[in-house]
Amino acid sequence: MIKETFGEYIHKLRTEGSMTLTKLAAALDIDQSTLSKIENGKRTVPEGILPKLADIFDLDMDQLEKEYLSEKIAEMIYPKENSSEFLKLAEQKAEYKRLTNMKQGKIDFKNA
Repeated sequence: MIKETFGEYIHKLRTEGSMTLTKLAAALDIDQSTLSKIENGKRTVPEGILPKLADIFDLDMDQLEKEYLSEKIAEMIYPKENSSEFLKLAEQKAEYKRLTNMKQGKIDFKNA
């Protein structure tokens, strides 16, 4: 399955919601030209607009964040062959970081 870009996703939400570029840009507190560039893939989405997008279009913030972060990852690995190997390695490193942070954050009440 091929997923659309995040900018195309925003464009689809906007047009399906019968919203003008000007109106959505104002609601997101960004320039109309910036929104146009985002929708056309010429500019990346500023992370700060995610909560506003979620509110405007009544979207699940967790899912929106997944779409946003997956776009960033895809941008980094799409030129490479065997992108699935990069993803497997990145998942292993993320798991390692989670485990390391949990161990460091553990409080030993017996010796405190």
